[in-house]
Amino acid sequence: MNMETTTSAASTTRLAIDVWVDVLCPWCYVGEHRLAEAIRQSDHSDQVDLRVHTFQLDPDAPTTVSSNLEYLSAKYAITAAQARAMERSMASQAAREGLDYEPDRPVRNTFDLLRLIHLGNEHGVGFEYLRAMQARVFTGEADAFEVATLVRLGADLGIPEDEIVDVLASDRYAEEVQADHRVAEELGARGLPFTVVGNRVGIPGTISTEQFRTIIDENWESTHD
Repeated sequence: MNMETTTSAASTTRLAIDVWVDVLCPWCYVGEHRLAEAIRQSDHSDQVDLRVHTFQLDPDAPTTVSSNLEYLSAKYAITAAQARAMERSMASQAAREGLDYEPDRPVRNTFDLLRLIHLGNEHGVGFEYLRAMQARVFTGEADAFEVATLVRLGADLGIPEDEIVDVLASDRYAEEVQADHRVAEELGARGLPFTVVGNRVGIPGTISTEQFRTIIDENWESTHD
């Protein structure tokens, strides 16, 4: 499976799949897993370019780390018990995909993490960097947002450590994050994940692995008749 994260136009011999995500979006966490699995299962997996884009769901989220349940309670004006029940339901969804999911996990504003995904794109590992961040976040690791953790996760994928530190200490890729957001809105995205297959089929939200695979194969066939 070729998970290229370039922004160049897809060639006529390959199938482009573009997906807009936020690091803390639970349905993105599940949906990306299903999409990656669908690509792996496809007969054309080696001819698919998966390109990750960013979409910040809550620009006003606190920049300091807080409890996810407290954050959800305040954001949606619900009780802590309601927030926990909502998250336990999501945890069940994740478990069916074989994914770990801790309801009472640390959270914070994702703008810096989204900028790092664009750095990952420059090195061809944007999707992998996203998934590595999410693996720390959704398992409830206390250090998920620390600079040292973000540096280590990126370095493990081949991104130079000094570039990661530089991004976090500056505003690099801020315009790219904002531009991705605008493009998604122009395409009609109203929620996440938002996936576009073959530059023409938009998928709002997540669907099953089987549905993703069907859409991938149908679009491959229709563009190669």
